[in-house]
Amino acid sequence: MITKIEIDGFKNFENLVLDLRPFTAIVGPNASGKSNLFDALKFLSLLAQHDVRTAMQDLRGEPEELFRRTSSGNSRRMRFAVEVVLNPNGVDAFGTVYEVKSQRLRYELEIAFKYDAKGNARGIFVSRENCCVIPKHSETVAYIKRDRSLRYSGQLKPFIRMKGAGSEYEAIEIRQDGATKRGRPVTLSANEASRTALSTVSTAEFPHLYALRELFISTRFLEINPQAARKPSGRFEDRHLRSDASNLSAVLAKIRDETRNESQPDGVLSDISADLSSLIPSVRAIVLRDDPGAKEYSFSLALDDLDFSSRVISDGTLRLLALLTALNDPLRKGILCFEEPENGVHEGRIELLVDFLRSAATAPDQLGKGNLYQILVNTHSPAVMAALEDEEIVAADMVTTVESETGGRSQRTRMRTGVVAPDLFDPETTLTRTEVIRLLKRSADAA
Repeated sequence: MITKIEIDGFKNFENLVLDLRPFTAIVGPNASGKSNLFDALKFLSLLAQHDVRTAMQDLRGEPEELFRRTSSGNSRRMRFAVEVVLNPNGVDAFGTVYEVKSQRLRYELEIAFKYDAKGNARGIFVSRENCCVIPKHSETVAYIKRDRSLRYSGQLKPFIRMKGAGSEYEAIEIRQDGATKRGRPVTLSANEASRTALSTVSTAEFPHLYALRELFISTRFLEINPQAARKPSGRFEDRHLRSDASNLSAVLAKIRDETRNESQPDGVLSDISADLSSLIPSVRAIVLRDDPGAKEYSFSLALDDLDFSSRVISDGTLRLLALLTALNDPLRKGILCFEEPENGVHEGRIELLVDFLRSAATAPDQLGKGNLYQILVNTHSPAVMAALEDEEIVAADMVTTVESETGGRSQRTRMRTGVVAPDLFDPETTLTRTEVIRLLKRSADAA
């Protein structure tokens, strides 16, 4: 789970510092940069798996366009920092069980252009990377301070650090901290590092870094494609719901089969049906079909007294079904990012939908118990805003900055957290609920 993210030089972000809770809603008008935060998280996820160039190509736009643009030109570097809570234990890809001694880490990464002697760009590389524990005495997050079950370590040696003199780094060093602790630290050349050191970690010999990499990789961006979600799914489809929900039928079937018992023959599928019915009262049940001949699953919905196959179910209903499937999955983990959850929901039932989202995320006082699940949504809906608690709100808007030297103007995305009281706060980083509502109203009036 990410508790803080810092972004500078990526898209419209300039020196952003943002605290996140287990359930956080980014609220703001269209074109305010809400989606860019998800793009930053997606970029970190891709960098944990691929080289820099591949990660950039998997995002929207050309690689050069991901760097912040100002009136004086493009930034030449982008910086990220995240502070996280790790799951206390896990299993690596080879079946090795591991535990982490410290659940609180800070990871820093800088990506930059490199140029030749003539000033021509040679490429985009990792220019700095660091990862270290957050000691208990340095803890600043209030809800984490209250959780006495979290693990902290007195070992302060960095897990990843740069080696070299001055600003020119020669190597990236990765410290082994597994149960065996065999061998010296792994040293990688930092001259033209085309991928992150974190992306090279593949076993529990590096339990903290492995857990961190898994956190980034397990970030899901639910971008449901109703046409794909309607189709039957093969029996050997992925167990976890894909971003486009194209394996929805198979995931529903596997959740049912893994959780069913004598008293509840449909298992958690019954809970998904009940949640969907509470949002769309005409829904009576989800009906799964197993076609042994075709070796695939399909589903229909019982609406009032009739069954309707997935081929004719509305896009909005399919979208809600896929979201509720993700929220009710007993194996859910990592981070779920979802845009405009209110789509397809009657305004009178949005408060209930927000309750479902809040309940599916890990409670702030349960972080030390593992199976952490964080939910981040973005919205421009006043109805969603009204259903949120103050501490769950992050307000996004676009502001214009004037460069002192040139007088040139550029825009940046500002994100501010909601506060309970209107006194004693910094208007650049926090704002009141009334101001958030006013921000959304201005957007609606402009439309």
